[in-house]
Order: sequence, then C-alpha cells, then structure tokens
Amino acid sequence: MSDPFEDLLRRWLRDRGGTDRSALQALAGNVAALPPRRRRTTSPLGAAAAILVALGLAAFALAPRSGSVTASPSTSASAPVPPDPAAFAGDPRLGRCGATVETALDAFEMAHARDYRLHLPAMLLAPELDVDAPAFVVVYAAMQPFGVGGAAPPPGQTWPPRSLAPGHHDVCVLVGSDLDTAERNIYADVDTAGLTVDVVSASPSDPRPSGTSVAETPSGATTPEPDPAWAADATTSLECDAGLSTVGPTGPMDIGEDGSTAGAAVHALLGFTRNSLVIFPTEGFVSRTATNRAELFTYVVGGRVKAAIVTHTRDRAANLWWVSSAASCDPAEWDPGTPTGVPLRIWTDGAGDRVAASILLERADCYGATVMRLDGRLYVRDPGQAVDRSQLEATYDGDTALPSTARKQVYRDGDRRLYLARDGKVAYVARPGIVERWPHVRGDEIQRIDCN
Repeated sequence: MSDPFEDLLRRWLRDRGGTDRSALQALAGNVAALPPRRRRTTSPLGAAAAILVALGLAAFALAPRSGSVTASPSTSASAPVPPDPAAFAGDPRLGRCGATVETALDAFEMAHARDYRLHLPAMLLAPELDVDAPAFVVVYAAMQPFGVGGAAPPPGQTWPPRSLAPGHHDVCVLVGSDLDTAERNIYADVDTAGLTVDVVSASPSDPRPSGTSVAETPSGATTPEPDPAWAADATTSLECDAGLSTVGPTGPMDIGEDGSTAGAAVHALLGFTRNSLVIFPTEGFVSRTATNRAELFTYVVGGRVKAAIVTHTRDRAANLWWVSSAASCDPAEWDPGTPTGVPLRIWTDGAGDRVAASILLERADCYGATVMRLDGRLYVRDPGQAVDRSQLEATYDGDTALPSTARKQVYRDGDRRLYLARDGKVAYVARPGIVERWPHVRGDEIQRIDCN
C-alpha cells in the first residue's frame, strides 16, 4: 500500500537499516549533550507517572523474617538494621524508589549490583545488574506506588486491578552511587523468599588493579558511566522469538509531540499510534528503568519484553521529554487482547502456533476495507469498493462458491479457513455457511493519495 502512514513507516525502516552499531553507541554516549530540540507542537497532556513491568525474572527470595537476616556484630540490638527500612529513615534513595519507611517491607544495600544472586539466591539472570556499581534495593510492602498509564478503558468498563500473589512483592533496585544518575530498575510481582544481607562479594566481572576505585580514575576525577544500550536503541531491550516487527516502527522516530514527563511523552506516542494506523501496541507499557536523561518503557508478554519505547530529556528538571526510539517484536508475539493502532487478526498454522506477520497478516485498511498479505502477496476485502478496480485482478464477492480447484492453506483463524486460486489471483476466506472472494492487488501495493 502507499499512503502517508506507510511512507512514514518506510522512512523509519530505512533509517533503521542505515544505522550501524558504532553509530548507536556514539548516540548513547552523546545524547546528554544534545541541544534543546525545536518541536513542531507541544502536547498539552498532563504528567503521567511511570508504571511497572513484569520482567521475566523468576523470582527473588526472602527467608522467613525470624532469624533469616544476620545483623552486623557491631550494631546495637536496639538499632534498626537492614533489611529493616527504618535503618534508612530519611535516606533519599527510598524516595527515588517512591517508597517510605512505612511502605517498604525491606531495604538494603549491595556493595556491587553484580552480587544480586548472592543477596537474592533464587533470582534468575538480570543482565542489567551485572555491573560493579553499588546498588540499593527496596522491597515494597505491596505494589509499587507509581501510577498506571495507557489508554482509558472503553465506556462503561474498567481495567481489572493488578494484584499480587501471596508472598510476592514489587521491587526497586537503584544502580549507581550518584542518586541523580542512578539507574532505577523496577520488578513486579516478585517472589520474596530467602534474602540475605551479609554476603562475601563475588569476584568482579571486570577485575581492576588493587587500589583503583570503580567510580574514579587514578587521578581522582569522576568518570561518568556511559548510557546503557537501550538509551540509543529500543531494539536492544527486546526479547523476540519470531524476530523484529516488519510492519511497525523499529528505530529512531520523531512524532512531533513532547511531554512534561517521560510518561506524558509515551502517552503522546500511543495517541499518535491510535490516530495514525500504526501497527504497534497502544496499551500495557510500563517504566522498566531510567537514567538521569532517559527512561525505558516496556511491554511484556509472558515475562519477556515484546515492545519498547525510549524517552529522552536534556535534564529531568527541564520538563521536556520526547520519544527517541520505539520498537517491537513481530505482532504474533503480542498479547491477543492488547489493542493496537490498527485492528489485526493473527492467523495460526497447522500446529496451532501464531503465524508471524512477515508471513501472513490481516489488518484493517482505509475506508472500511481489509487487507491480507500472504508471503508478500496482497489481497483485499473491499465490500465498499474503496480500491480502484483497475488495481485488482478480480472482484470482491462476499458470498460465493468455493471452486473445487482452490488450494486449501494450512492457516486458520478460529472457524475461518484460507484457500488460494491456482493462478493466485484470488484468496478465499471461508467460514461455515459463507465464502468470501478477496481479489489480488496488482503489484501488491494499493495506490492512494490519502487514507483519512
């Protein structure tokens, strides 16, 4: 098809294809120095708080509170000791995690974030914590305090409240010694059984000469930590099985909208997605982690990141955020119940597995039409004659007979089955009692001036 949205999409994909890893690393290291951008419009959206992501960690562990944590011998028995949050009363790190002494269940420090599996022995791999920087951990008494973002529910409906399984809690991990630049990692619905505060640090993953501080150069000057890879490229945070999406944004983007907070910038992008027929999830994004000048929002399915949005600002105090990168896995990996910018139907194969959109995708189109792309060939359901008939190799028929020569395909969508004419000029979509004839589009592109 050819319309403004697809022209925009092709630009995104072309830009993505022309960006190599060294360029992305350079962008990550220099984004903080970017000058204020000249924006086309300013979004009036209010501040939207960041929300949480259920990361695919299996679980944290926290042993029974009686006798599971050993206090330092030098600490008075009457004084609160970690993981008692009272030991950190007034500590601004609690505030950075949105917690207080009353709302935190546990709080403690890790000399090195890479020691997380010593403090939390049941925790699975978390690559973002495999660094030598110190870390601060907060286990919330219940759920994290940040507000929920995303679209409003349909009229007359409400989104179901999130709940925690027994013995599960939300967790915050701040990585870094500088409060302003510490990277915040939020984990949802974490199993909390077996925490240990006093551990012997593991061997560093990046050994350094004795006497040299991780955070300082030999001269004593502070060495700023580089921005994480996700700050330059949202695709680095994805955990795809079927590969990156070939039908939606993947890479740098500018939608011409700003937000006063990172969450507001995400709301602006999701609004753009809904209004511009972009194939991208429009709900379910939560704040995964943040630096002083960037914040990552992720959409998680089955504990794995399937879509990501990166926001940037010159300074958190500047109240000017924009979306710098967005990406997703193939739509077949999204939750079928998630609304998208374009209504989609994901077919399944003979084994009942969802088929990647790069192979077969059915989606809504302009003026009430529906298109289906199968192995690169485009077919259209066009009851309102939205497409010029000269572009079609046959005519649409909403109630026809299935020719005996039609070849049955392995794909199905509920009770619908797919057939192809032997010459490939027609696709038949059959369900009990009715067969529709979808004509093939010449050149596999619909030529339009607009799609309003």
